Amino acid sequence: MDVNQFVAKARAVKDSLALLLDQDPATIAAQASSPVGLALSYQLGSVACLLDTLPLKLQQREPSLASAVAVDAHTSTTEVAAASGASDTEPQAPVVSGPSYRLIHRSGNPPPVNQGPARRRLSRDVLANVFGHLQPWELTRYRRPLGTPLFHQSAANYTKLVIDCEDDTARQMWETMPLAVAHRWGKRATNVREIKHRHPEWRGEWCRGTWVALVEGHGSGRAVIADKKRREREGGEGTADAAAMRDGDDPRSADEGTLEVLPFEEVKLDKSVDIIDPRPSYRLPPAPAGPIHLPALKTVDNISSECLYARVGRQWRTPAVKTLTIRGDLHESEVEGARAWLGDCEAIEVLDADEVAGVPASVLSALPADGKSLAALRTLRGIRLLVGTPAEIDRLREVLVARGVRRSIRELKIVWNTLSNTDEDWERLQKTAQLVDAVAHPEALSGRVVRKSWGCGHIDAEFLSRTSSAGSPTMQRIVDEFAKTADTVKYKGGDEPVPAAITDDTFPAAHTLQLLGGALADDAKEERAIEIASHMPSLARIDVGDAIYGAHLDAPADEVWVFLERLQTALVSREREKSLSVGLGLPASAFLEPLSDQESPCLWGRDSNDKLPPIKDVAINVFDDVADAGDLETFYQHAMASVASFSNELKGHKRTGVYFHESTDLCQDFERRFVAEQGGLNFAGGPYKFSFVDDTFSAPHLLVERRT
Repeated sequence: MDVNQFVAKARAVKDSLALLLDQDPATIAAQASSPVGLALSYQLGSVACLLDTLPLKLQQREPSLASAVAVDAHTSTTEVAAASGASDTEPQAPVVSGPSYRLIHRSGNPPPVNQGPARRRLSRDVLANVFGHLQPWELTRYRRPLGTPLFHQSAANYTKLVIDCEDDTARQMWETMPLAVAHRWGKRATNVREIKHRHPEWRGEWCRGTWVALVEGHGSGRAVIADKKRREREGGEGTADAAAMRDGDDPRSADEGTLEVLPFEEVKLDKSVDIIDPRPSYRLPPAPAGPIHLPALKTVDNISSECLYARVGRQWRTPAVKTLTIRGDLHESEVEGARAWLGDCEAIEVLDADEVAGVPASVLSALPADGKSLAALRTLRGIRLLVGTPAEIDRLREVLVARGVRRSIRELKIVWNTLSNTDEDWERLQKTAQLVDAVAHPEALSGRVVRKSWGCGHIDAEFLSRTSSAGSPTMQRIVDEFAKTADTVKYKGGDEPVPAAITDDTFPAAHTLQLLGGALADDAKEERAIEIASHMPSLARIDVGDAIYGAHLDAPADEVWVFLERLQTALVSREREKSLSVGLGLPASAFLEPLSDQESPCLWGRDSNDKLPPIKDVAINVFDDVADAGDLETFYQHAMASVASFSNELKGHKRTGVYFHESTDLCQDFERRFVAEQGGLNFAGGPYKFSFVDDTFSAPHLLVERRT
């Protein structure tokens, strides 16, 4: 073949490739949608570029090619023909055709008429899982299109049901759901593991009947399944058992149940949410004819006292319960409910009931005194001993020990409110220490056993000295623990033959020191009070007298200012100077004395007030009335003068209140006089503003505040 023929054929191949590359761009895009098409497009592009330059190169090299042809001319045409024929007869490699590419859809255009939308058939199990996430009232809407079998299978896939008061839609649906309907939903939910009750705060009976219906319906549904499997085992001669084993379900576990947790939660709703009375669905459904077996139930958490009683007389069987946490006070009916919950527990491990000692003793006595019914108990919390009698504490210890609790409790939480330096509290402390020694494991003593009640703890400072000299090690431990959490330390000037050492770690959390009785009776007692106050790292307030119980300090008002001056000296020496609040509990007669008298709280009669600590807040608590109506004017004038002296003489002063406790006539006269003058007081433009407050949240009082 001469060079011209070769060049002509190369041009023909180039033209063919050009036609191929000039095809419809959409077709090219469709073909390039796969890795094979993309590689082919790349290769064709490379060949096209090569062929563009090949004819020119061949023409440039034509002389040398002609010489090569001349040199090889001696080659026999016969040999050439033979070689050519041989190559023609060789088997040709099969052409491998790639996948077919085509444009099936262009964005923005509807699909072709003859081509349906893409679809994938889902199995019934998958559909049941999908629809099993809908709320019961949502799933009900799809009952007809799903069909009865798939509808029931979807409901059976529920693992958690929440009776919720917070969501508006859910709250309305649960409130209006008939109890019979709730029972049917519980019966359908044969695999549920948790039924949660979220009720409004302080309204534990909200939808209580709905909750009971769900639980009992679930128990009924499980009973039907268990009965069916039992009949299959009895009548199938092993075929039912074999089929169950193939399905991964051991027929012996048919009665083990699924419901494991019954949690409860109080929800603080917005004030705009109106919970009608009577509470929706609070009435219980009729008691079931037969037992309700809940063999898998292990945890009942934070149950309200209203729901605690709901199972009484309903034949619930809950042998596997290991944790029972009770919220709210237990009255006689609630105690009966707690006994019903514990009565058939085979191995209770955690009991949390915030009640006085006599109540847990009564509840736990529902279990047999066989030396083992409470052997598994490891956590006992919330035993309130602040008002429990010594006999009740003894009874609790006896009940626990008789049922197998012998130094086996690993978490013991006892609640106190007040430790007073009285013989009654001393005996109560002795019995509590005996209880701890009898039932607490050494591991329980590694943590804190005693805590304060309702975030409020009061302790007499003298009680520490009494226990340190005469108490057992456990008694000392209880008192020391409680002292570390107490908010208020009271000092009455009681006798302390061996005063306990007071350090910064004795009352680390206490923010108030209350001085009562003979706390400032002499220099030694005053020095002890200063020692206590100066070793309270969180000290923020000094209260003189007790505004709640009307207890007084047996010392004139001027002694309080002297004590504060000496306390300031001690705080400065320890580099702990701080601003304090002061409460003064005074009889009304203190304001009838001359302003310069020791009984008067007025600061104007003193030599100097420079040594007083910064006092930002003064509260004067008046406990009684004046004996003579003629003294009302004097009381008013002297009280207002005392208030003015605080504003003028105290460093950092911001606020003064004069509170009237059980002094109706005095309060009314004071308010009348103040109202007559308050316009002049407030409009005078001074740094303080005056008001008289009479509401339900505090005692009626005069309030003087620094303007901001």
